Amino acid sequence: MLTAAGIGSGLDVDSIVTQLMALERRPLVALQQKKTDIDARISAYGNLKSALSTFQSAMKELSTPSALKVFTAASGDDGVFTASATNTAAASTFQIEVLRTAERHKFASAEFLDTDVFGGNNNDALTIQVGANAADIISVDLSMAQTLGEIRDAINTDPANPGVSATIIFGNNGNQKLVLTADDSGAANALTLTYSGGNGNGNGNGNGGGTSPATLGFQELNPIGGNTALLDAEISVDGYTVTRGNNSIDDVIQGVTLDLHDAVPGTAFTLDIERDISAVSDSVQAFADAYNNILSTIQTLRDGELATDSALFAVERGLRSVMNSPATGLASGLGYLGEIGLTFSREGILTMDATDVESALVTDFNAVSELFSTAGQGFASRLDTLVDGWLDLEGLIKGRTDGLDSSRRLLETREASLEYRMTQIEAGLYAQFAQLDTLLGSLQVTSDYLSQQLQMLPNFNNSGGR
Repeated sequence: MLTAAGIGSGLDVDSIVTQLMALERRPLVALQQKKTDIDARISAYGNLKSALSTFQSAMKELSTPSALKVFTAASGDDGVFTASATNTAAASTFQIEVLRTAERHKFASAEFLDTDVFGGNNNDALTIQVGANAADIISVDLSMAQTLGEIRDAINTDPANPGVSATIIFGNNGNQKLVLTADDSGAANALTLTYSGGNGNGNGNGNGGGTSPATLGFQELNPIGGNTALLDAEISVDGYTVTRGNNSIDDVIQGVTLDLHDAVPGTAFTLDIERDISAVSDSVQAFADAYNNILSTIQTLRDGELATDSALFAVERGLRSVMNSPATGLASGLGYLGEIGLTFSREGILTMDATDVESALVTDFNAVSELFSTAGQGFASRLDTLVDGWLDLEGLIKGRTDGLDSSRRLLETREASLEYRMTQIEAGLYAQFAQLDTLLGSLQVTSDYLSQQLQMLPNFNNSGGR
């Protein structure tokens, strides 16, 4: 195959073939452009889907009564306790007294040198039980004498550890203490220490025997005098005293979680549970913004990749139909979003008057909730159902993108076939020009030979003139 100017003829074969192939490739170029157009349309549908998904997410905050029940929980002293509320709470006020915060059970050994060892006799062991279940134990084998650091590591690395952590506190002159702490607070996770094995009579210096596990001298660090019930938190709610095993309490006041930080016996602090009007207003604004974003996205796609696509008209028509159809049969008598401060501008933009919306929420929260969330009638409820259908696996957008994907695959098959055909045509052209080059080269040789022969003939004209 020739890939440069003809050797025998001097023809610019590459240039000629390139120009001929440009003509041959026009159907392939047109096909590739179709594929590019399809890719652009698939991407455009992705943008539409994203806008609809954002709109649906905004509606989720308004489409059910429970979603609209947003409450704030304010503590009279955040240093004593803080609180949060879910949609199952109710507006109310409580007096909270924190009598005691929950603690994790702790023990500390006596002070020893870092070289001191413990155990060293047959069956020597330190056993730690967590809680009341006898199965929740960890046993440290001390039949081989170990230092405090080795005991710590044995506890922390045991895969069967039921919930106790060991730490070394380093003191002066090489002295240290071993501290054991329950992983979780409360009486249900109290620690019980037991020892077993020989009495031990070593000197504890690591040069032979070791002291008995019992001589570790563990002392309880919690100021409870051995009464593990005092590890639980204790609070008073409007004079009603309750105890819990941790400092995050979510089962005393419905829908409210109390996080205890400090105990102040004898002083009660106010807990206020109120509707979060600001949060609901923000959700209404997000609803309006997402609606406007869909309309803006539709207009952009209509001016671009989906200029003549009927799907855009279907989406736009569906949205406007819901927004222009009043909610009926509501107990409040409300029917239109404009009655609470949501109106359309001349350009069709949904705008929110925050003052009007918040006023409506304060005046009659349930009426606003109904207007958005009533099943089958509320605006957010109806729009959520509508958008859900478009985004469904069998919905409008999936159907369009599936059709485009199918067309793209067909084009890819045709493209591969045409690419192969172009390769064959190009090879054929080079072969034909190779033959032409050979022929022209041969003719050139013949021409040169004849010219030489003619030059060798006698000049009869000149000879006859003598």
